[in-house]
Amino acid sequence: MSSADELKQVYQQTVIEHSREPHHFGRLESATHQAEGFNPLCGDKTRVYLQIENDLVERISHETSGCAICKASASMMADTVSGQSIATADALIAQTDNMLNGDASNKPGLPLESLEGVRAYPSRIKCATLPWRSLQAAMHGDKQSITTE
Repeated sequence: MSSADELKQVYQQTVIEHSREPHHFGRLESATHQAEGFNPLCGDKTRVYLQIENDLVERISHETSGCAICKASASMMADTVSGQSIATADALIAQTDNMLNGDASNKPGLPLESLEGVRAYPSRIKCATLPWRSLQAAMHGDKQSITTE
């Protein structure tokens, strides 16, 4: 099996696992920040809830509906960002965006690297980035609904 085939298999397995049983799923009642995102082309919706204290993402949750890629991306995002500083979360957002939209040389690390397989499906990149853009809006107090269009 080639390394490309192995990456595709890891990508598919990780996306399936996270979409079937997303981590940090549900409303966070103690949220201090939140934002909503919507992809009108495919119907993906996400709401990201954050509890931020002392510039740290103490807790994170999401309510995401739509395709498997969007749900998996939100789940992996929540796993990765929980307990991180705002600056680290911003860096992870940039690295993930770069990995999906162009320069994949500065990857965010596992398990997020498994999302790199989305690059093979350009129309699905917006599905993977929607939770991340919603996270960024929530962290920085953007009150408008995030859209991929």
